[in-house]
Amino acid sequence: MVATISTRGSSEGLLGVLVTALLWAVLERRVGLAGALLGLGVHFKIYPFIYAPAVVWWMDDEHMASATATDRHDGKGKRGEMLRKGRGRPLDGARKMHNFSPYNVLLYLTSSSLPSSSEQTPPWATKIESVAFVPQLLLSTLLIPLVGAKKDLPTTMMAQTFAFVAFNKVCTSQYFLWYMVFLPLYLPNSSLLRKPVLGVTALALWVLTQGLWLQQGYNLEFLGLSTFVPGLWVSSLAFFAVNCFILGLIIEDLGAFSQV
Repeated sequence: MVATISTRGSSEGLLGVLVTALLWAVLERRVGLAGALLGLGVHFKIYPFIYAPAVVWWMDDEHMASATATDRHDGKGKRGEMLRKGRGRPLDGARKMHNFSPYNVLLYLTSSSLPSSSEQTPPWATKIESVAFVPQLLLSTLLIPLVGAKKDLPTTMMAQTFAFVAFNKVCTSQYFLWYMVFLPLYLPNSSLLRKPVLGVTALALWVLTQGLWLQQGYNLEFLGLSTFVPGLWVSSLAFFAVNCFILGLIIEDLGAFSQV
């Protein structure tokens, strides 16, 4: 998937390296290097800024002290070791429809009904776009870091990224790579592997709802059928609901990790 996304000219592969290096630097207590990597990453894509609150919250006296022998043998120590070792006709603009976000259809239809520049834009036209970032940033930069950063930083950063992508106004396949880089650190102790039925169900739902959306997108772009409502919108809501379900599982695992 990384190779396929990279052929489109995106920098997601390099950004994944920078984010993983950031996590390694923080766990190794290399504050200056971590700050430099975070700053560099933000210049590639803005989203890594969400990690700053979690990193700062994690850096208390206990975590900044040298790792003890106990730390090296628990689950967090194992993840740190992994990081050290693993250095009709389609409507105009239909191509823009590669977007799984539930906001997408609403914003697309709203933009097509906006008045010309000479007319005044009605208040309702930009209302959704103005507030859409509120739940996204509330979860990814405040609530999740406060709840999980001191318990398990790698899983917290994955939950932050997952929430940021799921609640974003634009959600495309390349954004999935943003949280996939954390899977090797999260999965070994996760409920998705400890409970195979749960893991397979979550994966199947995640793939199935994507397939439903892609089928509607195919009908729109290649067959010329107007599938905005209910097709694309309902499938976007279904994919969003599955993402919320998986995000809940990750956050539940954060509580379990803190008890290990």
